This record gives sequence, C-alpha cells and structure tokens, in this order.
Amino acid sequence: MVNHYQQSILNKSRVDKFKLVFQVPSALNKINKQSGRASSTIIQETMQFSIYGVVVPTITVPALEIRYSGSTLYNSTHSKNSYPPVTVNFTIDNEYNNYWVIYKWINLLHDEYEGVFDADNLISNDIFKDYQTDITIYGLDEFDNERIKFTYTKAFPTDLGGLNFNYRESGEIESSFTFVYSQLHADLLS
Repeated sequence: MVNHYQQSILNKSRVDKFKLVFQVPSALNKINKQSGRASSTIIQETMQFSIYGVVVPTITVPALEIRYSGSTLYNSTHSKNSYPPVTVNFTIDNEYNNYWVIYKWINLLHDEYEGVFDADNLISNDIFKDYQTDITIYGLDEFDNERIKFTYTKAFPTDLGGLNFNYRESGEIESSFTFVYSQLHADLLS
C-alpha cells in the first residue's frame, strides 16, 4: 500500500505499531501432539504478538585507545559487545494463547513441579536448537505496512511479566517478556 494521503509519517493511529513473529521451538511443538485446549498443550506452531513497546538494543563496536607520544589514537576493535536482553510489551489475546506459549517455554527451561530442565524429555540430541528460535519484530507504518524488520537469532525467553487485571479501566490486559539472543539483523522493507 502506498501513502496517497497528505499525512505525517509520524502520525500514529494505534499504540501497537510493532508485531513480533516466531516459529514455536521444536521441543514445544511436541506438546501439540495432544488434542484440544488444555493446560499441557500449545495451540499454534507460529506465534504472532501485537506489541506496543520494544527496545532495539544499542549496537556497540568499541574503540581501542592507543596512547603514543602524549597523544591518543583510536582504532576499532572490530568486534561487537554482547547484546543485552530485550523486553517486549504485548497485549494478551482473548484466549491467553500468546501468554501461554511463553509460559510453557520458560517452564521447559525450568519445570515448575520438578525444578529441572526439560522434565518431560522433549529435547532431542540437538539441545540448543530444540528450545531456541529466531524472533522477528516488524516496525509498522501508520497504514500497518511492514517497514523495518529486526531478526533476533537463536532466541529464548528469560522472563515473563506479571498479569495486572484492573476492571476499573477499559484497557486490554497487557504483559511483557524478556528474551536473549545470539545475533541481531536489521532489514529495511519496501
């Protein structure tokens, strides 16, 4: 869609101008073998979150300070610092599916009943690949067209935010989750 209107590109019509998409990790897909909606199942193989807040981390390639003859010269270290964790704020869907997937994912990493990793033996020989996935965040314009894509590789959640119910306000239920990842790739979209 092309913007044919004389409208500011910074004009926002909604607060959720980002969407987050990922394939459910293969270990969690094994839970799908059960039928119906239950506490032990995950519904989808691909998740899409409507998110209203995300921090794209600072990308740093530090300089190397070289002292010589009373002066300072700088050269690049040619390496990036490790990426900090990313926290996204999202609106919970009306069936709590998006919250439940993150909850079960964290439970895979440390079971709430057994207190161990992978209590249900869902992980195969490729331990890291089975619980990690690529998470993609799309920045949307005022017409909900995807304009930029951030891909976080080999990601998994480390925190799941609380649920704050407030029936005095008419807003939707919101939560957040934090994830870590190995690499960040950015692409402009047309």
